Formats: sequence, structure tokens, C-alpha cells
Amino acid sequence: MVTGGGFKQTGMVIYFNAILYNKDLVKDPDSIAAPIFGEPILRSPEFDFSHTSYYEREMGQNLVKYFALYDRIEQPDDLPDYKIHAVSIEDGLQQDCKRVINIDPGYVAMEKIVAASTKNFTHRVYLRDNIYGDLQLYRRKGRYVPLEWTFQDYSFDSTLGFFEKARKLLEESIGMSDTCGIVPSR
Repeated sequence: MVTGGGFKQTGMVIYFNAILYNKDLVKDPDSIAAPIFGEPILRSPEFDFSHTSYYEREMGQNLVKYFALYDRIEQPDDLPDYKIHAVSIEDGLQQDCKRVINIDPGYVAMEKIVAASTKNFTHRVYLRDNIYGDLQLYRRKGRYVPLEWTFQDYSFDSTLGFFEKARKLLEESIGMSDTCGIVPSR
């Protein structure tokens, strides 16, 4: 990592997974995702994934989703590795060449929420190894705010509450002294 001069050290982040699965075919999604981060330290409430039919053709109709936070406070550099690992797990569990679970790693930073994606789009930034960073929420006036492209379920009240709790855990873990005198945006 290059530091000094005009370079600023990257802030620490806390990692999460957005887990979408077919309730009829998957019984314990946390154990499936565990090889990536371990057991979650915080989970959002599960919700029916019925606000879009985007995944129904591939994954079926009884879809549910939740967000899981892990005790992984690190630099954001490993996000592509986590996404590659998640895709490998998804591919290994396919039935009839269709996914039964979708695991999307991401991270909570003090100023934003970023999800990993294998799909390019105008607002996604290429990271490496065919993985993109997808800015879902940013911090403004003391809260996370969606953007025009934010996935609808990232802006649900329960999801925003989950990310606020995750940010608080991150803030408590890194402490203000690790920011070299720079106070994170609130």
C-alpha cells in the first residue's frame, strides 16, 4: 500500500453479505456463507423478495433476503476476493444449472455502503478480476441515503437500520484515533 505524500490511507470497513435464497431449497444460508466470513454478528430481519421478479426465472418464486454483518474489520481491498469466493459457493450449489442462493459481499464504510458485483454498469467501478464496486448508499446529514440506482431493498427502513447499527459497530471498533485526526462524515 502506498502512503505518504498526497496519498491518504484507506479507512477501515466492516464486511457484510446480502443473502438472497430460495426458502424451499436452502435451509441454512448462514452455514453456506460461513466459509467467506464466519458466523454473522448481526442480521437484518428476513423479508420476502417480492418487490422485483428479477431473480425468479433463475431461482424460483419463494425467495427471501437478509443482510448479515461479520466481525471482519479490514481494508476494503479484499472485496473482489470475497465476491469471487461467493460466486464459487453459489456455482457449487446450483441445481439444474440454476442458483438457489445469491451471496453479495459488501462493506460498510463510515461514509458509504459498497456492494460487489460481477456485472458492469455505468455507475459501477471496476476493481479487478471482473469484479465491480457498486455504491449503494452514501452518508449525508447523519444518515445513509440511496442514489437513483440503489437497489430498492437497500433503502428499506429495516435495511437502513441494519447499516446504521453496522456503522456504529465499525465506529466503536476503529475509534476516532485511527482516523489520524480526520473525523468521519456524519
